[in-house]
Amino acid sequence: MAAPLSCADLMAEAQAEYAALPLKTRAGNTAHLRNLLMLPSEALKSARVLLEAFEKNQAALLELEPKLRELLLLVADDSKAMGAEMKTWPLGMFLRVVNLWQEATRVPKAPDWDS
Repeated sequence: MAAPLSCADLMAEAQAEYAALPLKTRAGNTAHLRNLLMLPSEALKSARVLLEAFEKNQAALLELEPKLRELLLLVADDSKAMGAEMKTWPLGMFLRVVNLWQEATRVPKAPDWDS
């Protein structure tokens, strides 16, 4: 009989594979912008709705900032530090950080399995 798998080991592997993007705030705090796959299911659903809204409303720039702010607060492990940091951000900074977060936490493609 095989030895049982360790949930702690599997969680550590998942956290390494679907790593967060660490972001150091100007106040010296570090917020980790978590990969979508590591969010609880309700937060994942909310994040997907927000991401879909961005894709549909790219031309509505004034509506983007509050949605980007909400998304970053949702994925940040330290929403208080992240909220304080974002108070003076221009739209370009929001877009830059969201793009970096998406690149850093992109889910790798599943390998092709030959049948």
